[in-house]
Amino acid sequence: MISPVAGEAWLAVQALVLGGAGHRQLHRVCQEADIPPGALKVLMMLTDGSRPMRELVSAFRLDPSYLTSMVDALERRGFARREPHPTDRRAKTVVMTEEGRRMVARAREQMAVAPPSFEVLSPAEQEQLLSLLLRVLDAEPDVPAVIRPSARS
Repeated sequence: MISPVAGEAWLAVQALVLGGAGHRQLHRVCQEADIPPGALKVLMMLTDGSRPMRELVSAFRLDPSYLTSMVDALERRGFARREPHPTDRRAKTVVMTEEGRRMVARAREQMAVAPPSFEVLSPAEQEQLLSLLLRVLDAEPDVPAVIRPSARS
């Protein structure tokens, strides 16, 4: 059984990501790229290779029309393009462009900058926090490799 303390820790992680510096960082990256946050998430999924539209709909649990709007935004910016599916003439596959790869690299670089609030932790505490979060992340199989930190385990 998961303890109430674990629930509070999870709420703290969400607060860091959804509010404060994490929220501002994500929106700054998306504003610079001129795409909505959902489109950035789709683009990051394409880092590992092209994906059929229906696979993206399933992975993100999105309405197909909403996913279409995200892919439209990526195409307008030159970050991705639709191509015919190799085996199903009725389906489309979404492919990341070189410009999209550069954008994801810039986004990851910008989002890897810790906010000043992390300075309340000593270097040893920062190491401990990273180690603990990586252990939790390792237990989350649904988190795509592309959005996982590249830090040592």
